[in-house]
Amino acid sequence: GLNVTELVLFAAPPPSLAALAAGVVDFVYSPSIPILNAYANSGMALKVVAPADGYQKSVLQQAKKDPALAKKLDDTGVCISPTSGIKSFKDLSGKTVSVPARGAQGEVTIAQAVKNAGGDPSTINFVTLPFPSVVDAVKNGTTSAGFTVEPFTSACTGAGMINLGSPGIAFFDDESAIGMWVTTADYAAKNPATILAFQKSIFQVNKFASTKAGWDKVLQASLPLTEVDLATARASSPSYFPSTIVARDMKAPSEKMLTLGYLKVPLDIRGLLMKQYRPKR
Repeated sequence: GLNVTELVLFAAPPPSLAALAAGVVDFVYSPSIPILNAYANSGMALKVVAPADGYQKSVLQQAKKDPALAKKLDDTGVCISPTSGIKSFKDLSGKTVSVPARGAQGEVTIAQAVKNAGGDPSTINFVTLPFPSVVDAVKNGTTSAGFTVEPFTSACTGAGMINLGSPGIAFFDDESAIGMWVTTADYAAKNPATILAFQKSIFQVNKFASTKAGWDKVLQASLPLTEVDLATARASSPSYFPSTIVARDMKAPSEKMLTLGYLKVPLDIRGLLMKQYRPKR
């Protein structure tokens, strides 16, 4: 019963969240990290409505011990040149690394991976680049590395570059929902019926996209946006679509962001997460 009048595309989460706060759009997709950043550091009154994508907890734990599984599970990566001399995340210390937006998921997860490997993330020169520009920037040496998501992670290796690893696996521990749908607290308070209808819709979308046929239709629909061919898209690992978000999905990232210096004080997320939709049995 929802009348979706317009789909607006943004290059990265921060400008999309700014548009949400300005009333340009009613709902926004964003990873948890930019949402927490906007909520804590920019004072945006937000409400997390529904899950978009993430990790299956049991598989995430296995991936932390298996780099090959990590690259298969995590749709994010770090594109580097085979001649760069970079062998591990520690080697990114002091290098120029591209991310789609400052202080968002790419930067924060890479910082965690570098710290885990014994490097100093504070020495990295983070610069912003859109995903389609990452491979060329790495190839010509403009940057030493670049954060990617699928299908650009597969496009990196398809172009003869190397995926250094999976920064998302390095950052997240047992969180299931990573990508989320968010609105403003004001919109949520004034439009409860629309919120519930949106939650029901996303529940059905995630259920559909979790099937093989559904995932393939999602990939085909994404091609005009990602600007890659269908074969490259199909070579990427299927995403995981949770049915709900729990408090841990927000609390755990906020605690790690505090340790890394991206948050200044501990964050109370109780007012951020809305009651989740669960169908009646």
